[in-house]
Amino acid sequence: IPDKGLAFECYHIHTEKGIFGGRHDGAIMHWPISPTPSVTTPCANTMRGHAGAVLTLDFAPDLGPEGLLFSGSADRSIKIWDPWGGLDTPLPSRNRYACVQTLSEHCGSVVCLRVLTHQSHAIISCSLDRTVKTWYPTEGRGLLLYPWYLPAQSISQPGSSWPSAFCVRSGANGTLFIGDSAGGISVYANSSGKANEIVPDNAIDIVDYKQLGDHFDEKFQWALRRKFSHFHSLGISKLQVVADNCFVVSLGFDEKAQIIDAISGALSATISSAGAARFISCTWDDQGQILLLGDVAGYVHLWNMFDDKLLARRQMITTAPLAIVGMHSFTGTSGGDFLLIGQASGVKQWLCNRNVGYVNCNGHSDSVSAKTSQFFSVSLDGSIRCWDSYEMKVSFEFEEKDSEITCMVASKQFHKLFTGHDCGVVKVWSIYAGKLSELSLERKNAITCLAVGVVRNQEILLAGGIDGTVSTWEINCDDISRAGPFQPTLQKEKKEEVTSLAFCKGSFLAQDGQEFFIVGYSSGQIVMWNFSKKAVVCSFKAHNNGVCSLALHGCFLFSGSDDTLLRMWNMFNPPETYELGVLRPPSSSSSSGSGSPIVCLDVVPFRGLVLSAAADGTLLVWDYTLFEDESALDVYGKIVFRAKYVESSIVCRKLFC
Repeated sequence: IPDKGLAFECYHIHTEKGIFGGRHDGAIMHWPISPTPSVTTPCANTMRGHAGAVLTLDFAPDLGPEGLLFSGSADRSIKIWDPWGGLDTPLPSRNRYACVQTLSEHCGSVVCLRVLTHQSHAIISCSLDRTVKTWYPTEGRGLLLYPWYLPAQSISQPGSSWPSAFCVRSGANGTLFIGDSAGGISVYANSSGKANEIVPDNAIDIVDYKQLGDHFDEKFQWALRRKFSHFHSLGISKLQVVADNCFVVSLGFDEKAQIIDAISGALSATISSAGAARFISCTWDDQGQILLLGDVAGYVHLWNMFDDKLLARRQMITTAPLAIVGMHSFTGTSGGDFLLIGQASGVKQWLCNRNVGYVNCNGHSDSVSAKTSQFFSVSLDGSIRCWDSYEMKVSFEFEEKDSEITCMVASKQFHKLFTGHDCGVVKVWSIYAGKLSELSLERKNAITCLAVGVVRNQEILLAGGIDGTVSTWEINCDDISRAGPFQPTLQKEKKEEVTSLAFCKGSFLAQDGQEFFIVGYSSGQIVMWNFSKKAVVCSFKAHNNGVCSLALHGCFLFSGSDDTLLRMWNMFNPPETYELGVLRPPSSSSSSGSGSPIVCLDVVPFRGLVLSAAADGTLLVWDYTLFEDESALDVYGKIVFRAKYVESSIVCRKLFC
């Protein structure tokens, strides 16, 4: 993250009210939860008021008009927020919120807080000032809009250690588990008004309640019952109650996760990190009865507590920052089951596919190989054909009778084809069932080019039109939803035709989420657009005529044009993209060698060879890392294959395997 202040320190996720994220600069972000997979950036509410990093969050849906948010910060305060500002709206516009109350009794950073919904919404907080404090809402305010909190109890931690995390087991009396910086866990029970049970212990010093005066209330008092010091050798970073309040999961700085019986206090299991990466977050999956652990290396560990075994370990975050700050499992929603993973740069949403079965199909007499090679071709006669690349025979064929097909692209994740038409529609074809649906544009302008890409595991379809717009759709297994259109033209008064499209995942960039797409125009202009920001990254004049085709290999961009040239560009720093040279034979002024326009480009993924096709039927295969003539400084590339198809001109050449 370029600015550390924008890094998220904590998350709280509520099934209905959305995602709350506390940032290092003291701001709190609030997003709605999408019931279906989407990469469209949702609107966010930003709450500001803390002077230090927000370290802990909790939400009480039963308080206030729509619920109240509680935040603890490094500025030593606890703030109570109405994220909706008292308005009955599902999500407010920016800066519409209200800070209801600020609690400033702590003398150190507030590292953990919880709202006890089963105990009149009392608050428990722990701080680096070595105290655990409780707060209760004042009685007699039931008719008012917001509650008002007063202190109830302060528990001091002796010695040099401080409370670092806690969790509360709900029940008739309730049990409070407090973890400290020395690796110990103290167990408290709710005295429920029995004052004779609140006895100061040698290990824990309970404050003099007379000092609290009228603020003292015996209903919210905790008494020490036990203290364990053998669970962790280093400090505890997180405590969480799981499995219907039966177990407590303790995550420590010693790279271990301890599972403790919440009733007896006995150690049930010890989980050691396989990659020597510290566990920092966890969640419980109710449907699968599985404990999920997240570590600082971006891995999620699936642990069966009842069989005491590791089910799976998968790296969910592959680009920095890797640490999984928070996790939450959603089950039984209308869109399915989801796993939300919070990291310092944002939140990722994963769809959980459960009970995936299989069927044994017998019929082959020899070994079965998955390495098949097929490609699709489309023609002006309206036919779409699938070819076996070994036998060069047609496997199956579709026919389009309504309009002329102008372009085609294949899905990267699903068995679908997309074709653009001159009537302004994109048609979706299943390779098993034929045409499925049509995607219409607002303006019935001809579709000139198509491209697909993947953004955070969500496939995106891009369609360029003759009016200069690029339309986007989110592709799912069952449906295709429309996203907002782009207007990638810098000259508002003159709309240029989009002649080529390419999608770049940005894997060569340092940060995650840097996907962008490249647009070529009939004027020879190339514009790069950041997908998430919907902003221009770079724009430059690439050719003297229309850009017919674009191809990518790593950070290199190849552009073919009607001006007969094939140019190579370096995009390692997209805002400062520059030309490396022209791929052409030394004795020719054109890249085709025959003065014919370059109509199509492709790249062999593993070898990095560039395939170019000219309008006169010339096919060239280039190795752009070598030179045909070392003395020609302005000539790049070595021709490794040359052929010419003489029966007719080439309109388009593209493989979809």
